[in-house]
Amino acid sequence: MQQKCVQDKPSLLLSILNVSVGEVMMHIVAKDEKTKHELGKAMGSLYSTFMENPNQLEKLAQLAEHEPDLFIKEMEERILNRERIRRNQSIGALVETLLKSVLEKEGFKVQRTGVGSDYVVEHDFVEDNIEQILKIEKGKVFFYLEVKSAQQESVRMTLTQAKEARDKSDKYALCVVKLDGLEISGENIRKGSSFVTTIGDKVRDKIAKVEGLQNDQEALTEPGDIEIEITEGPVRLRINKKGWEDGYTFEQFLSFLRQQKTG
Repeated sequence: MQQKCVQDKPSLLLSILNVSVGEVMMHIVAKDEKTKHELGKAMGSLYSTFMENPNQLEKLAQLAEHEPDLFIKEMEERILNRERIRRNQSIGALVETLLKSVLEKEGFKVQRTGVGSDYVVEHDFVEDNIEQILKIEKGKVFFYLEVKSAQQESVRMTLTQAKEARDKSDKYALCVVKLDGLEISGENIRKGSSFVTTIGDKVRDKIAKVEGLQNDQEALTEPGDIEIEITEGPVRLRINKKGWEDGYTFEQFLSFLRQQKTG
């Protein structure tokens, strides 16, 4: 019955009778009023999104019908990434607010600077597809702070981020926030933050090894009648818990900033 409703002739007949195919389908598949209500909300959202271009909705429906596992996997991954981004935005914004609430009273300036580098969705503070680095400055002193949210026992840096930390090692810090399931609040972030002011030096040796491997790879993949293809994903540096757990606490990082010469 469900398959027949969406075929061309039956759906055309229902349209002539001014009966919605969606309504008929909901009555068929819905087990109760609650399910019917949830399906109605979902369909309403889809109609609202695709009302000006129903062909796109039809393509989406075809994918869901012919490759349901792929469709569900893709949608779940997108929803998960969106939730991660929103969570990291909340954490990054709270770190910014906490630093501002203390430091701006002492003459420091705290602001976001979108660096535009690549980023790791799982960990990074991103707005409009641009990673947000916090810049803290007073007089001639300034520091860049990269905020990462740790859901497990490690966080990852892209090679671009690691090089940025290396090249600005005397004025670049990594802030890892690990909440261990606690709610996102100012107090929990204050307690769960670790500030690594030596991250540039910590990653220096690993970057050199990666660059050496990349040079070897370029030599291997030189053009010719027969070529070698290397199709691995982008390089990431995994910063394990031991790499940040000895960092400064929130209060210690504030003291560290205050001790810098403002010139």
